[in-house]
Amino acid sequence: MRFTGQTLSSTLLRGTAVALIFAAPNFALAQSNDDTTSTEAENTEATETPAIMIEADQQLESATSPVEGFVATQSGTATKTDTPIVETPRSMSVVGKDEIELRQAQTVMDALKYSAGIQPDQFGYDTRYDWFKVRGFAQQDVGLYRDGLQLRSSGYASFRQEAYGAERVELLRGPTSVMYGQNAPGGLVNVVTKRPHEDMQNEVELQTGSFDHKQGAFDVGGKLVEDGSVLYRLTGLVKDSGTQTDMVDDERIYIAPSLKWENDDTSLTLLAHYQEDHTGSANNWLPAVGSISNAVNGKIPVDVFTGEPAFEGYDRIQTSFGYEFSHDFTKDVTFRQNARYAFVDVDYKTAYGGGWRNEAAGTLKRNTLRTDQNAHTITIDNQLETRFDTGSVDHTLLTGVDYQHNIYDRYAAYGTASDLNVYNPSYGGSIGALTTWYDDDITLRQLGVYAQDQIDFDENWTLTLGGRQDWSDEKKYNNASNGAESSTNDHAFSGQAGVVYKTDFGLVPYLSYSESFTPVASQSGQNFEPETGQQVEIGAKYEPQNFNGLFTAALYDLRRQNVTTTDPDDSARKVQTGEVRSRGLELEGTVEPIQGLTAKAAYAYNDAEVTKNNDGNQGKAPTGVPEHTASLWTDYTLQAGVLKGFGFNGGVRYLGKQYGDASNSFQVPSATLFDAGIHYEIEGYLLALNATNLADERWVATCSGSNACYYGQGRTVVATVKYRW
Repeated sequence: MRFTGQTLSSTLLRGTAVALIFAAPNFALAQSNDDTTSTEAENTEATETPAIMIEADQQLESATSPVEGFVATQSGTATKTDTPIVETPRSMSVVGKDEIELRQAQTVMDALKYSAGIQPDQFGYDTRYDWFKVRGFAQQDVGLYRDGLQLRSSGYASFRQEAYGAERVELLRGPTSVMYGQNAPGGLVNVVTKRPHEDMQNEVELQTGSFDHKQGAFDVGGKLVEDGSVLYRLTGLVKDSGTQTDMVDDERIYIAPSLKWENDDTSLTLLAHYQEDHTGSANNWLPAVGSISNAVNGKIPVDVFTGEPAFEGYDRIQTSFGYEFSHDFTKDVTFRQNARYAFVDVDYKTAYGGGWRNEAAGTLKRNTLRTDQNAHTITIDNQLETRFDTGSVDHTLLTGVDYQHNIYDRYAAYGTASDLNVYNPSYGGSIGALTTWYDDDITLRQLGVYAQDQIDFDENWTLTLGGRQDWSDEKKYNNASNGAESSTNDHAFSGQAGVVYKTDFGLVPYLSYSESFTPVASQSGQNFEPETGQQVEIGAKYEPQNFNGLFTAALYDLRRQNVTTTDPDDSARKVQTGEVRSRGLELEGTVEPIQGLTAKAAYAYNDAEVTKNNDGNQGKAPTGVPEHTASLWTDYTLQAGVLKGFGFNGGVRYLGKQYGDASNSFQVPSATLFDAGIHYEIEGYLLALNATNLADERWVATCSGSNACYYGQGRTVVATVKYRW
C-alpha cells in the first residue's frame, strides 16, 4: 500500500477544518466578553486610584520547558493545558533532564525506574524495545508518546526513544482516552523532546563503560537572529557498545534538529529526528529451572547467548518530522495544532530458547523468528483553548479534534534451530525451514472529538470535566491468504471528571474518575467490541511552603473489561466476558530541602486479580505483576569549600515477588538492587561515574511462562566527561 503526500496534506486539511468549526463559537464567546468589558469601561466614570505594587514570583517553568531543579511544577500531559501538577486531579510523575543526567539513565525506561506504579523491565534487560507495565497493565503498544502524540506499535514495528533527546519524561497513570483516544487502561509515557530556548547551555559529552561501551553526544543551540525571534537546537548521539549478553552489540545513531519562530501572538516549532539502531536479542528466553532455581548443572550464565551468530540481528531505522503551531486570537483564545509524520522499519532475525531438551546435559531447545515490518503514521491534534468566566467562576475550556492514520506492512515467520548447550555453547548449528506466521497490510484510522473544562470556583476548588467521542476502523489485507480482506469499525465515548481542593498550606486532596477504550483485533473471523477501562482514584498532593518539593499519594480501583476469554459453550470461540481488576496505593515524593541535597522515594502496592475468566484462571493474579515495589534515591553536592561541585548519590530499588505464569504455578522471587554515582563539576566540565546494580545481583526481572524467563540488568558502570558553555 502506498503512503503519499496527498494522504498527509488531506489529513492536515481535514483536521484543521473541523477544528475551526469548533473554534468559531468559542472565539465569539471570548470576543463578546472582551466587547462587554470594553463597553462597561467606557460607561464607567474615570476615577484616580493610588498605584498598587504587586510582587509575584516569575513562573519560569512551562509544560515543555526544562524542569527547574528536580521538582517539576507544570505539565500538560494530563490536561493538554499548562497546568500545575499539584492541581492536576491525576497521579503522575515527571523526570527532568537534570535527573536523567545525574543518574546517567541510558534509556527512557531507566529514567522512570525510581517512579511509582511502573514496571520498566517487563522482559528483562532488552536493547530493542521499551517494554513496560503501568498499574499492572502492559502499555508498550499504545502507551508510548512523543511530544503528546502517540507512537503506536503493531507487531514488531515498534518505535524506541532516545533518553538523551528528552527534556523531560512524564508518566501519567490510569485511563487516558478522553485526551488521547485509544489506549490501554494503565496509563502512558510521554517524552517531551528537547527544543530551542534562548538561555540554553551548549554541551558535548563522551562516555565509556562496561561491555566496551563508547558514546559521544552533543546538544547545541541558540539564536539564529539577533532579536531571538528564531531559535535553533541540534541534538545528536553516536553509540557503539557491547551488552551483558555475549555476541549482542548495541549501536545507535541519533540526530534531532529543531527550529522555533515566535512573535507576540504566534509561535511555530519544527521538530524532527532520525535514529538508526543495530542490536540483537540480549534478553534471551530461559527456563525457570536454571534461571530462578538451580538446574542439575546450576544456574544458566547471565551472559549466555542462546542465538546463532549467523542468524541474529535487529536493525531499525526510524524518523519523524512535525510541528507545534500556536496562535493567540485574543489574550483568552489560543489555537494550537500539533502534527507529525513518523516512519519505522524493523528487520529482525533471531534464535531463542524453547525450554530444556535435556536438563542434565544442559541442552536447550531453540526456536527461530524472522520478521520484516514497517509502519507509517500521521498524527494531528487541533486544540482550541478558551478562557472566560461566568460570574465568579473561571473556565479554561479546551475543545479539540485529533486524527491518526497508521499503515503497517508486516511479515513474520517462525521455525526451529538445533539445540544449544547453555553451559558450554558451540555455535554453527542448523536453522530449520521457516513457516509464515503472518503476512499482512493493516490500515488503522482514528478520529476523535473531545472537550474539557477546568472550572475554578470559590477560590479553592477546581472541577475538571471531559468527554470524547471516537471513531476507529481497521482494514487488514492478508497477503498469506491471497489478499483476503477484513475490516472492523468501532466507536466509543469516554468520560472523565476530577475535583481538587487547594488549601492555604500546600495540601491539595483530589478525587477523579476516568475511562479508556482499546479496539480488539479480530480472531478466527470473530469481531469484538473494544475493551474498556474505568478507574476511580482518590489522592492528595502536597507542595511544601518552605522548600522545593512535591509529595503525592493515590488510592485507585481500576477495571479492564470486555477481555476475551473462552466461550463456555464452544471452546473454539471467544467471548468478551473477562475482567481484570487492579487496585492499590502509590506514594511518591521528591524534595530539595536544602541547596545541594535532592531525595526521591516511591512505593507502590498493587493488588491485581483476574476477576472474570472462563479459562480457569479466575481469582489468579496476572502474570508479571509484583504486589510491592519501592525505591529510594538521594544525591548531595557540596556547595562550598575546596571540593565545591563534588557530589555523590545512591539508590536502592525493590521489586517484589510476582507470578510467572497465568495459572500462578510458580513465583519469580523478589530482588533488591543498589545504584551509586559520584560527580564533580568545575569550570564548565562535568566528570561523573555511575553504577547500576552495584552488587551485580543475578536476578530475574519477570517470566511469561515456565520456559520464558528473563534476566535483569547486571552491574553496569558508565564514566562521563561533559563540557558546557
